[in-house]
Amino acid sequence: MPRVELKTGVGIHYETVGAGEPVLLVMGTGADHSLWNDTAKAYAERFQVIYYDNRGTGRSDHPRDPEQYTMRILAEDAADLLDALKIDSAHVSGLSLGSAVAQELAINRPEKVRSLQLHCTWGRTDAWLARLFEGMRYPLDHDDMAMFVRTAFMWVMSPARLNDRPAEVAEIERAYLEENPYPPSKEGLIGHLHADLTHDALDRVDRIQAPTLITSGEMDWQVPTRYGREVQKRIPGSALHVFTGPYSSHMAFVEMADEFNRLTLDFLGKHAA
Repeated sequence: MPRVELKTGVGIHYETVGAGEPVLLVMGTGADHSLWNDTAKAYAERFQVIYYDNRGTGRSDHPRDPEQYTMRILAEDAADLLDALKIDSAHVSGLSLGSAVAQELAINRPEKVRSLQLHCTWGRTDAWLARLFEGMRYPLDHDDMAMFVRTAFMWVMSPARLNDRPAEVAEIERAYLEENPYPPSKEGLIGHLHADLTHDALDRVDRIQAPTLITSGEMDWQVPTRYGREVQKRIPGSALHVFTGPYSSHMAFVEMADEFNRLTLDFLGKHAA
């Protein structure tokens, strides 16, 4: 997988698949680009897909200072990556932390964004979300990565998956910690949670000019739908889709992949040149 040294001072690993108009995928807290693999494969039949490890994940650099992780800094990484690949603009899709990064990219570098997808998004970290993110950080502060993963999966997976397929979930957790060639780092995770805790773009999202699709899941406990609805009301002309059913979690893009891909590819097709 290629690597590029960005003007922001970090080295970023990325992958590209497919051909056509570019689509940039931005992953969420503590996760590397590989969680996009199936989505990228589906998109690559019609588009050039660029997906990458945010700073603090995978094979990209992991700065130790939490202050080096804000949504705006992460958005500058995304813009610099597009510049390094000589891509003037792209359709941008972000999940969770990635959606907040995408907000900042669309606000501060609107010329880079052809269309915008914000999945599991929020505009400002309020007291409720702050407690959630601080709770996720607690195991890291005590060097308990296994409990961090266990807690995080509780928030992002559907109750149906956790309750009905415990052996599968246990195997995912084990592989994530024991077989992952580029495992999560304490520094990167704390940095991402710092970005989550300090995110505040709610009073600026009305500047977003790109066609915007917002999605949420009715079973998303980590970023409940009320946050996505609040953002949608502030972005002129934006649309909100709420996934429903037992697997409509923070990971609906995996647990409801067929519906997610149909919806998002339809949106991309409407806004492709």
